[in-house]
Amino acid sequence: MSNKPGQNSGNKRADEWVIKDNLFHRRVTDVRNQVTWDFDSTEKAIDLLQTGGPSRFGAGAQQQPEYQPLSDEEIEAYAFFDSTTPCLKFQYMLRMLRRELKRGKRFNRPIAVLVVAVDGFQNIVSTHGPSAADAMLAFVGERLNAVTRSDIDLAGRYVNERFLIILPETPGKGATIAAERLRKDVENSVMQWQWHQLQVTVSIGIAHRPGHAGEAEELIVQADMACESVERTGGNNIAIAQMTEFVGAE
Repeated sequence: MSNKPGQNSGNKRADEWVIKDNLFHRRVTDVRNQVTWDFDSTEKAIDLLQTGGPSRFGAGAQQQPEYQPLSDEEIEAYAFFDSTTPCLKFQYMLRMLRRELKRGKRFNRPIAVLVVAVDGFQNIVSTHGPSAADAMLAFVGERLNAVTRSDIDLAGRYVNERFLIILPETPGKGATIAAERLRKDVENSVMQWQWHQLQVTVSIGIAHRPGHAGEAEELIVQADMACESVERTGGNNIAIAQMTEFVGAE
């Protein structure tokens, strides 16, 4: 039986969208793997992109600093990456999670989501100041990138002291193993801040499909709630979200 002309046109547009989105994803992966993170350069790039030129460093400055033009790779990196950590922005993470969920439904493939919270973050802010807190976020982001699969997984900033990790092709058991590996890696790493050595731990919540119902935002909320349950019991642990949440949201 032949397809109707409208069906062929719709299928063609869908295929073109998938191709473009795959190319976009590969490009971001290339940028993630190639660009060396430089926080000073990040501030420079944001300044240039927002104002069209460098900002003044004091009213009495006699000479403005000269900046070299940004490469295409640097511009793409600053567009996709968080300004404080070497992780992806939440907007991009949400887009990719929706994309992976659609792919998982179509091909019956598993996917998992982790929400990672830095334990005792407010104590770091009050004790060592906001600069130390930002440095700790960057430190944890580096550890997450180091432990996750750079060619498959995605690590991004979620909100405040929380990170979001997307694990494509990963069922619930695999997500639990990955979360525990992340937790141990951070626990065994020591952050150097000025003359202090700071011990860092994280709480991790897990949601996965098949297993948990809901779309992208609901999976994140379920993982976040599991993360909160870990924080309430002292942190430095992992938990899987309850299966009863968002039932019927498929």
